[in-house]
Amino acid sequence: MLKGAIARRYAGALFELARKQNTIDRTLDDVKQIAELFRQRKLAYLLREPKIPAQRKETALRQALASKVLPTSLNLALLIVQRELVDVMPNIATEFEKLVLDYRNQAIAEVTTAAQLDDAQKAIVKKALEHKTGKSIIMQTRVDPSILGGVVARVGDEMIDGSARNRLHILQQQLLAGVTATSSDDELASEDFAQPANR
Repeated sequence: MLKGAIARRYAGALFELARKQNTIDRTLDDVKQIAELFRQRKLAYLLREPKIPAQRKETALRQALASKVLPTSLNLALLIVQRELVDVMPNIATEFEKLVLDYRNQAIAEVTTAAQLDDAQKAIVKKALEHKTGKSIIMQTRVDPSILGGVVARVGDEMIDGSARNRLHILQQQLLAGVTATSSDDELASEDFAQPANR
């Protein structure tokens, strides 16, 4: 079975359990913590190595996690190691977070701008993305001067490219193709720049 399908199955089972036990937030923190722990080179080697006895692996996991995570989360970690799926844990954490966001009708938007946004500008971008997606948006912003201006936003698998760099690229393609952007020879319509990026 593919890594993504395995991750979705485990994340789905854990999510249903967390929902019934009313521990969604805590479980989300737990799976992120476990995924981070499994990325540590020393521990990852210990958990993956077939020659190391299962009991030693379980002891190491219990010492690292027992006092920090819910019993259900610890059981997940033990099961993942027992079934030799250590490499899948980061995917499980990602899939679990997606389920939590969907459950709450939320989405994470990675927003890139050429310069730092002030609070008023962030509010405008957030509102526009919420209108477009129909979801409550959690914004993560970063600055990349190479986009020249405008905004690039990634929400899940969707890329919304309203950057000046993309607008210039579209215009360049139109000029190369000999396409007249508008009926007027000296004016470009703003709709010409509103095309989504082809990524």
